[in-house]
Amino acid sequence: MHHHDLPSGDLPLLFLASVVGSSHCVAMCGPYVAICAARLGRGGAGSRAALRGLFLAGRITVYVAIGAIAGAFGQIGEAVSIRGGISGVVSVLAGIFAIAFALSTAGVLPGPERLIAAAGLDRLARAGAKEAFHAPPYASAALLGMVQGLLPCSLVYAAASRAAAAASAGGGALTMLVFGLGTVPAILLLAVGGTAVSSLLRLRRFAPLFLGAIGALLILRGLAGWGFLPHSRFW
Repeated sequence: MHHHDLPSGDLPLLFLASVVGSSHCVAMCGPYVAICAARLGRGGAGSRAALRGLFLAGRITVYVAIGAIAGAFGQIGEAVSIRGGISGVVSVLAGIFAIAFALSTAGVLPGPERLIAAAGLDRLARAGAKEAFHAPPYASAALLGMVQGLLPCSLVYAAASRAAAAASAGGGALTMLVFGLGTVPAILLLAVGGTAVSSLLRLRRFAPLFLGAIGALLILRGLAGWGFLPHSRFW
């Protein structure tokens, strides 16, 4: 079996899922968002813009790193499956996980956040945020963004599943870069406040649909790798 490059036609779906779903993450991380807003709202207009930019850069940097790691592990998994005479196992598993996290985002399945909290890993993030808040302003903004990128979130894990299916560090990094850029509007609208955030929050119910579609495409791609379906421009 030959490995086919993962079509990028689902990346717009991932971007849309990130745009509409990130508002839900902002709402769920209320206390943390309040801490960040206090730090990012200091100084004049120029300082606030720079702080927000550094916050976003820190957050996206973490997402890209997660994508590169997931893609590297996906590459190893794909190489092992091809050596075993089949191709597409990683895509099928990634699709299943993406759908599971989509259902978690929709509230149908319990999210991984509870398991992470039970393990006490969330305390590490809170401790990191506390230290970041007391750092110099510009370093603080970047560090707070990086900490938020590490907070448990089904939406992030669904995107990381797609990054793993890219089966390369570069492809995984690109996947999470697209996802990270999709979170920018929610942060900017949060700075504006008012009805802008409320409007975006009303759209968050569409995020699981986009993620579910990505999961379905990944599964179809995996089945095509196994020879059950022909490859297409979508998978």
